[in-house]
Amino acid sequence: MFFKSPPKDKASWGVVCTCAEPTPLMVAFVAHHLEMGAHRVYLFLDQPNPELCDILADVRKCEIIVCDAAYWLKAVGTDRPVSTEKRQIQNAFNAYGRAEVDWLAHVDADEFLHSDVDLARYLGAVPDGVDYVAVPNVERVFDSTVAQRHLFDGVMRRPLPRGWIKQELIFKEDVTPYLSRGLPAHGSGKSIMRTGVGLLPGIHSPRSSSSMERRATAIDGVGVSVFHYDGLTGLHWVMKLRRLYFNQNQKVSKHGLFGTPRGEQLHYVVENEGEFDALFTLHQMLKTLHPNDIERLDMLGLICRGQIDPLGAIERLGLSEKVDMSLSAFDGYLGNWQEDLPDQRKRWYRLSRRSARTAAVATPDGAVPETSKSLAET
Repeated sequence: MFFKSPPKDKASWGVVCTCAEPTPLMVAFVAHHLEMGAHRVYLFLDQPNPELCDILADVRKCEIIVCDAAYWLKAVGTDRPVSTEKRQIQNAFNAYGRAEVDWLAHVDADEFLHSDVDLARYLGAVPDGVDYVAVPNVERVFDSTVAQRHLFDGVMRRPLPRGWIKQELIFKEDVTPYLSRGLPAHGSGKSIMRTGVGLLPGIHSPRSSSSMERRATAIDGVGVSVFHYDGLTGLHWVMKLRRLYFNQNQKVSKHGLFGTPRGEQLHYVVENEGEFDALFTLHQMLKTLHPNDIERLDMLGLICRGQIDPLGAIERLGLSEKVDMSLSAFDGYLGNWQEDLPDQRKRWYRLSRRSARTAAVATPDGAVPETSKSLAET
């Protein structure tokens, strides 16, 4: 035999997530991963969500933990940690310690695992002695010539491979301050951890506990990705930035966002005083690409051709009658973040349609012919 140890036919696996996202996103997250073959989906609710609990009440293999004051007192012996990252790590640690699955992925609510092969068989083939699989992330980008119609529209772009020339030598100077390895969110990936070996979960990768007496070992995942929907809708992405802006004194000082791509995005919001149209411009600059640019990225191997179908998974799980997965319904949930949302939502849709028409008639350098301007502006 070529390998030192025999493979395991199928390894059990699960996902853990700390979430405070709209109900449709969480239902899609659960349905997608269960259809992939997850043995457990752990949802730690950072805020109460009775609607979600009701929808998923009869879904086997999904466990919902409400992180209220009583939970935190039991988990950490004190009040709810202020840092979002600390809460995420603590919840992942709690799920990891149960060892109800052979492998556990720690991801965010807007991150969906994808594998070219059956993930259970893939993990079963991972050699003994490997503590975790480092899973690269890809990030959704929209076609700038088409306004978003469905929650999971778009294509997935890869981060620039490590070892490539700097992004400043590839992309235009007006976008690179807002990017990390070519992506507006991050290119750090996530991890699928082997349970029972004493790892300490992290946001992107785990570390060794003192009981391991060695460094954690990893392999880079091949054919496995995390699909990152950083903003399930364009308005969702903008509202996240606005929420950071309106809480900037608390958020920025504690997390040191300035100097990072996300921090530069927030700095743009601050400079524009949260003005809605300015944020729309930022979204179109970072989160949409002309088909010519998408094709060029594809030629460079920077577009992921994998496909996922969360909406179909919801239907196959029998939940499609319980949750409205339309764009307008999802965006309606965002009103909990800002009172003036209804007016802004209508404006967002108008701006999106107008921007798509403009992009569709633009020349390769982005210019709009005079004869086409009136059509684009209607």
